Amino acid sequence: MTYEEGIIALPKQFTYRPAILNKDKIKPFKELIILGMGGSRLAADILNIIRPDLEIHIHSDFDLPKLDSQSLYESLIIANSFSGDTAEIISGAKEALKHNYNLAVICSGGELKEISEQNELPHILNPNGDGLPARMMIGHDLLAIAAMIGLSSGLFKACADLAPEGLKAQGSGIAQSIGSKIPLIYTSQRLNELGYIWKVIFNETAKIPAFHNRFPEADHNEVSGFHFNHDEFAAIFIRDDLDDRISQRMDAMAKILESKNISAHHVQMSGQSLLDQVMSSIITAHWAAFEIAGKAGIDPISAPEIKDLKDQLS
Repeated sequence: MTYEEGIIALPKQFTYRPAILNKDKIKPFKELIILGMGGSRLAADILNIIRPDLEIHIHSDFDLPKLDSQSLYESLIIANSFSGDTAEIISGAKEALKHNYNLAVICSGGELKEISEQNELPHILNPNGDGLPARMMIGHDLLAIAAMIGLSSGLFKACADLAPEGLKAQGSGIAQSIGSKIPLIYTSQRLNELGYIWKVIFNETAKIPAFHNRFPEADHNEVSGFHFNHDEFAAIFIRDDLDDRISQRMDAMAKILESKNISAHHVQMSGQSLLDQVMSSIITAHWAAFEIAGKAGIDPISAPEIKDLKDQLS
């Protein structure tokens, strides 16, 4: 499947109904820890936006988070790796096994699949993506996590009706405003994880640096970094305008950046629910990054630098 086909087909992922193997092995839990790196942590980031009450602890590192043993015993630890071969996630899964913690796995194959089968762990085998990378498989991942923690799939039902083609023009406008510049992505604290997802998409799809900060924190440090002119940057403000105080600060920051030769592009969140808004925003980011990659004549799917880094470490 091509990258463009993947964007258009993304809503279909929300018709997915994952099957949990060894479901009866899931123990009752009080806390939730998700081990995830790169594109395999993005679904957990989305859940932290739309369901902050779940208080998901996302661990993007080797081993397990440095929590007390009681908290770890009372948690459901989900090792989530699209490939099933992510070294950091495998290390965390093995440590959880060593201590007999409440461990479950989400993957599409690889070593984690073998570990799950050998130890009869509760696990979900997601579709392999038909050549698409983890960052484009968010729908499958969201539904898999939801199934594993007992969250109703109905929460995501409306996402199947999203129309990616209708967001292509907005993505193109963002791509044109960025051009060959480095995007600076700004959100509210409420949408902090969404800004990170945009950064990931620009990094891996467009193969460009991208940076993210959130308001009001950016007013207390980052604004000082623009004392001089910086025409190598393009600012993107992702706005929900739910808090006038944040909107005012974004407007003020945009004026300061524009006075330093930094263009400011405002992206208004739209959609009936917060999840609709988040997914529409992510699709828009995919379109923007896809166009930048196309103009540069590069493959939007592959990530050769990541492969090179892994080869050096193997």
